[in-house]
Amino acid sequence: MELEAIIAEKVFTDDSDEVLVEQVKEGSQEAYTELVRRYMKKAYSIAYQFVGNSEDAKDISQDVFVKIYQSIDRFKQGHKFFSWFYRILVNHCINVRKKISVSPFAVEDLSRYSNSADDSVEVTINKRELKDNVHKAIAKLPLKQRKVLILCEIEGFSQQKVSDIMGISEGTVRSRLFYARKKLQKHLIKYVRQ
Repeated sequence: MELEAIIAEKVFTDDSDEVLVEQVKEGSQEAYTELVRRYMKKAYSIAYQFVGNSEDAKDISQDVFVKIYQSIDRFKQGHKFFSWFYRILVNHCINVRKKISVSPFAVEDLSRYSNSADDSVEVTINKRELKDNVHKAIAKLPLKQRKVLILCEIEGFSQQKVSDIMGISEGTVRSRLFYARKKLQKHLIKYVRQ
């Protein structure tokens, strides 16, 4: 690794997202690259949860970073970058999801979940069936509940962060999460009993 790259890496690790945004506005390509580095994995993961397909999730992630770069001047100082970013990401996922006519979660992508070497064929099939049914149940949730469930339960964001991202109160987040869990429980009661 070149010395300049090491220095640049150290410089950016201490900067907040908002400082990086200001640097991007001033034309810093390195600051933009650092923002991409910080958010790419999470962007892909969230996109995957919405569309259930690796290729579409990669495309969505890349598209969102292009959108962010093109609209960076609209980011208002004093706001949190992560909220702005995830709001754009989730809205883009929903728009893409409306355009593509595929099953919500592709069965072939379920293979990304590893199976133990000790699992019998029957256990492996049951795990895949459960995962497939969980994904289908999530896809059946009303959009507002699905967004909250994906961000809180799957992506691990706090209710406060989800509140910031979606621009709703924490009480609304809790309420939507409660009803989403209830609906999932109803759809998956067969597996809970097992």
